[in-house]
This record gives sequence, C-alpha cells and structure tokens, in this order.
Amino acid sequence: MTVREERQVPSYLRARRRMLLDMHIPGWDPAFLRSYEPEDLAELYARAGADGALIYCKSHVGLSYWPTPVGGIHPAAGHRDLVGETKQALEDRGIGVAAYHSVIFDNWAGERHPEWRTQPMDSYPTRGWTGRYVTMCANHLEYRQYEMTQIAALVERYDFDALWLDMAFWTAICVCETCAAKFRAETGLELPERVDWQDSTWCAFQAARERWIAEFFVVLRDAAREVRPDLAVTHNLAPGLNGWFHGQQSDHAQLDTFAAGDLYGGRDQETFVLALMRNLAPGELTEFMTSRTTNLNHHCSTKSEHEMLIEACAAVAYGSAFLFIDAIDPSGNLNPRTYDRIGQVFTKTKVFDRWTGGEPLEDVAVLYSDASRIDPTQVGGHEGTGGPSTPHQRAVIGISRMLRRLHVPFGVLTHKTLATRIDKFKVLVLPEAVRLTDEACEVVRQFVRRGGAVYASGGAGLLQADGRRLDDFLLADVFGCSMIGVEDGEGIYYRPATESLTAASGADPYLPATPVRGWTPRVRLSGGEALATLNLPYGYPTPRSAPGHDFASIHSSPPWQESPENPTLVVNRYGAGTAVYSTCAIESERSEAHQEFLAVILREVLELRPRLAAEAHPDVWVIGADQPDRDRVVISVLQWTEEPTGAATQATITLACEGRNVKQVVDTATGGTFDFLVADDTVSFQVASPEVFVSCAVEFTK
Repeated sequence: MTVREERQVPSYLRARRRMLLDMHIPGWDPAFLRSYEPEDLAELYARAGADGALIYCKSHVGLSYWPTPVGGIHPAAGHRDLVGETKQALEDRGIGVAAYHSVIFDNWAGERHPEWRTQPMDSYPTRGWTGRYVTMCANHLEYRQYEMTQIAALVERYDFDALWLDMAFWTAICVCETCAAKFRAETGLELPERVDWQDSTWCAFQAARERWIAEFFVVLRDAAREVRPDLAVTHNLAPGLNGWFHGQQSDHAQLDTFAAGDLYGGRDQETFVLALMRNLAPGELTEFMTSRTTNLNHHCSTKSEHEMLIEACAAVAYGSAFLFIDAIDPSGNLNPRTYDRIGQVFTKTKVFDRWTGGEPLEDVAVLYSDASRIDPTQVGGHEGTGGPSTPHQRAVIGISRMLRRLHVPFGVLTHKTLATRIDKFKVLVLPEAVRLTDEACEVVRQFVRRGGAVYASGGAGLLQADGRRLDDFLLADVFGCSMIGVEDGEGIYYRPATESLTAASGADPYLPATPVRGWTPRVRLSGGEALATLNLPYGYPTPRSAPGHDFASIHSSPPWQESPENPTLVVNRYGAGTAVYSTCAIESERSEAHQEFLAVILREVLELRPRLAAEAHPDVWVIGADQPDRDRVVISVLQWTEEPTGAATQATITLACEGRNVKQVVDTATGGTFDFLVADDTVSFQVASPEVFVSCAVEFTK
C-alpha cells in the first residue's frame, strides 16, 4: 500500500481490480458509438467486481468524449458529456475513476496541423506507426500548448482520482526543423544522418530524444497540477521496456505518482515487469495492465478464465493492482459475457486483498539498464513498433525466466535505483549491460568488496554513452579477466572445467553459446580462475556453409578446436565478495542445460542461500513478502502454466525465520493451516492444492 495514509488516498489509487475500455473509435460513421451508454458500462463493471475504472477522455484518433475547448469532439459526444456521465455512473457504484488522455497520437490534430507531425529520418524509415496513425512531434510548441490546454481544462472540469497519459514516446526519429533547431541550440551540432552507436553526434542526439520526451511528459503533468496540485499523474511505462527507438526510459516512471503500463508479452515479461515496477515505486500501488483478448489486435478472442486468472494472480503475488483492457465494439455495444468471465477472476483474487504488501523477499537483483537497450552492431536500419529486441533486453528476459523456473525470487533495479537499493540483495546480475556508467561500476565494485556477489555477461560496460568503445572492462579488476579481442563468428562452445558445470551441461561435454558478432569479448585471466574455456567450431569464424565448403556438418557447427588459454566463464574473489563473468549471455538461451549451468553458478560458485526457497515444478512460481508490522511473511505459490494442467499446485517451501518463532502457517483463502517443521532457524511446509494460486501466511509469535 501507499506510504500515505489510506484515508487520504483517492479510491482509484486504492483499487486493486481495475478496468479500461478502449474507445479508439473514429467519427466518420454516424453509427459509431451510437449505442454506448455509460450506465450500461458502469453496471457491467460493478457486476465484474471492479473497484477502479480508467475512462477515455481522448483517444488516439484525437477525438474527445467531453466538451473540450480545443481539438475534436466525437460526434457521439456532440450533445452529451460522455465523460461526465460515465464518471458519475461509476462513482455511484463505488468505483474509483481515473482519466485516460492520449497524446502524440492524434489524427484530428495532425490532419489539421501537418506542421505538428513527426518527420522521420530518411535513413531510418518508421514501420508500424503509419497508415491508421498520425503522430505529433513532442517538441513542437504549438502542439504542446494544444495538449496543455486540453489537459488543464479536463482536470478543472472533473475531479478525477488520477490522470493517465498514454503514448508519450517518439514514433519516429524526428528530424523536423523544431527538433533540429532545439538540438543545435543545446549542443551546437547538426542532426546526424544515421544511427551509429559509435558516433558521438548520434549518441548525443539519442540522449536528447530521451531527455525531450521526459520533458514533454513533465510539462503536461505540471499543466494538470497547476489546476489540481495534488493530482496523481502517471504515464505508460511500456515503451520503456522496448528498445531505444521510442526514447522513453524505464526510469522515467520515477516522474510518476505510481508506475503503470500495458503489457502483452506473456508470463516471462509479466514476471520481469512486476519486479521492476515494485522497485521503481516502492511504497506505491503499481498497476499492471493487459488486454482481455489473446492479442491486442484481435477484437474478439477473449482469453480463457485460466489465462486471465494466472495473470491477475501474478499481480496479487507482487502486491500490484491489475487492470483488464476491453475494446468497445464500434457500435458502442458491450459484451456482458466478457465481464462475467472477468468477474469470476476478480472474485477469486479479492479474498487476498488484506494479505498484500510488505518488503519483498528478493535476494537476487537484475540490472535493467536503460542505457544498454541498444544493439551495438547496428548502423542505420529501420524500426518496427517496438519489443525487447536488443541483446541486453533478451538477456534480462532470459534471466527473469530462468530465475522464475529455478524458484529464486528476484528484483529488478535500474541505474537510478542501483545505488540506493543494492544493499537489500545478495547477488547482482548484469546481463549484457553493454553501457555502464563509471558511477554504476563503482557501486558494483563496492558492493562486491563488501561481500556481495555479481554475475555479469557479454560486453559489460565496453561501450560508453558518448559512443567510445573501450579496450577493456571498467570492472576488469572485479571480473578477474581482461579483454584481448572479440568473437567474429556465429557460435562458440563452453568447455566446462568443473564437475558440477560438466554435469549441468547434460549429456554433452560442451555448452553452446551465441556471441554478439564483433562485440562479445575474448578474454584472458588477470587474477581470476577459469570455470569454462573456449571451443571453436570447425572453420570458425566463417559462415556455416561457405562456398569453399569450410564446414564440418551441413546443418550445424560442431565443437572442434580447443582454446584452453581463453576462458569463457571466470570466477574471481574480490574483497569479501565474489564475481563471475561469462563472455556470452548464457541466460538468453532457453535450454535446460543453460538453466542448470546458471543454477550451479548461483548456488555453488556464488553461494546464494535465498531466504525463501522451494522445491517444485519449474512452472510453479514462488515469491514472498515480509510484513514485520503484522508478524508474518506471506508467500505466494502460482502454477504458471498457459493451459490448465488438472494437476495440483505442489511445492515444498523453506523460509528463513531470522530468529523469529513460528506460531502457525495459514492458507489465506480458506483459513486452514499447514503442518510445518522448524529446524536450523528455518520453517518448512508443503503446499498441495487444486487451486492454481495459493497464498500462505507464516505467522510468528510477538
């Protein structure tokens, strides 16, 4: 819950079961939204058990549903205040209401003011945000004033619990005259002609794009707070989870009252995002949003109740609010069956409300580096609508997946939260973090020196924010190895040097790995010890089927040449702590062998002893939160499968008591108790339930 007193928190910010109705409906057909009735929507939300609603005030089309003083008004709202009616109908049913307002995407404004539009760089054409969408330049002053006027009038007219600004990101590498003049005034430079991560001008321009989009949000946020100083304001953090192109950073969520985002990347992404949001906004109720359809573009493919339930229960486990996104039929009709299904889910999650909150029991931290969300090999090119497409992001999602399957609770830190929160963790993971600042490296160095442990992979810190490519790691002293070159081939192999790692690699004596061609380091020891060494395929680094027949197998590249002088996995004792460095991001791979390799690194090499551990099927996710003010630890057990298995949710849980005496272990949904065993300052108990989600409270004597 929030750090503020609950009685002072608006209803929407306290709500845990939220709804949003997408209403991106144009106005060219008079039949569009003719059947929409706010009372009907409010009744369905109440029937579904929602306690919070985010309602559309302006859509991507640029049409508002209220009498805005500037901009277009949807014909269905031409003689009605649909926002006011909807807000009142919801509040009459005890549902907290927040306002949704779309920016940047505005067909109405763009068609009338083409000078406000983004102008893409010639060498980097934009894909995805074309055709149906017209998008604005965040720097154009007249466009900014247009949005500021709308927003100020909106929050003056209605007393909303919160304002939710969507789409505050770049949809192109905009090179309009406004952007060019602003960049020239700030840096004295002309705009670059192409993307090149080793070009200082391009890097300066990308840094400006990130700064400008944050500034754009702050200007709009402050315009709202000029009218209502205490208004909670947030914007969609989802673009900050995609590549560099959109310019938004995950750390921009710290400009918000609470972290929120709409995500559609499945369970691996949801695990990562929930852990990230919790550390971006500690003490605030975060908001995880996703569609009720299996695909955002599929208007009618409603998820099964099982799919909906596991998504919502994951949010419960992390103490986050959960929001379902529905899409209105162009006629304005709503589907009651959708809300009946959502109601089944919300009924099951509501019973856990009073058990949420507390300090997460997370002993591993994953660094999500906004600066590293790039592909260092990229020069020029083009971009789609986004997605985690860079080596760093693939490694972050990969480590999140592996930790979940290994039942190791983890948190996610960013550059801005690293220094203030690192000491809450035992192990720090730096997954393919190619751009690390000197300040971040010093935080890591001191963390290990004090007794912490670090696992790092790939080109950690080898590229600077200004485009300089370093000859060696900034953390070479911590890693115990130095860079002597790069891998130029498509694949290499790890030859394990210990019995445990050999066993982890499975039936094969080698572990395949995928370098970032031209960037993955080749290293030599400088104080550390090799845990695995390099093996090169036949013909390396030529392609697999070169015209000269320089290959050993037509489909694959088998192990061939041993290179024992080149370690691929290094352990180094540094101060009171330990560092492990891997030349490739083995966490990006999805095989069991790579997962077991990582398990050996964590448990045996870095000697991780989590406060919360579990023995369970890999698809059972276990996390916990300490609630010392209530003398208990709440542990969530979720059978996270895409389809119902029919099998019971089973796990053997072990929790460190940390000097406290266990009174009982309670099933929070039923009030029943579990048998438990206390030994060596730990409590162990078994969960076996027909439900896919089980919440247990280990209660201590005072």
